Amino acid sequence: MEESTVPEIQRTNLGNVVLLLKSLGINDLIHFDFMDPPPHETLVLALEQLYALGALNHLGELTKLGRRMAELPVDPMLSKMILASEQYKCSEEVLTIAAMLSVNNSIFYRPKDKVVHADNARQNFVVPGGDHMVLLNVYTQVRRIGFDS
Repeated sequence: MEESTVPEIQRTNLGNVVLLLKSLGINDLIHFDFMDPPPHETLVLALEQLYALGALNHLGELTKLGRRMAELPVDPMLSKMILASEQYKCSEEVLTIAAMLSVNNSIFYRPKDKVVHADNARQNFVVPGGDHMVLLNVYTQVRRIGFDS
């Protein structure tokens, strides 16, 4: 083991950090005086991702969408999804999916002695549309039968 842990800024997705710094008016992130600078490649990847999401323009400046994304305390991909849901009139569903994604798949309990039973039970929630729709279906079904049952 290492003598000290690697600073979080050097081991995480920098999308939120970049959005925050940009929203505070700090534009030159490459030369910013970080206490523990992240790897250059990680910073560039975060900038590229934010550009692809429409949060930054071709000059690396925060767009109106990027400013709104910076207000949400979630991963930039989730903030873009939440903001886009307004246009498609599915905000409730998207917020539910975003919340379900935040629990990191811990909604599916899979005890070692009942793996087959747990997998069969999970199949009852499968719906067309992928994993996000499965998460929405789980929430909808639990809400329908009630949390107390």
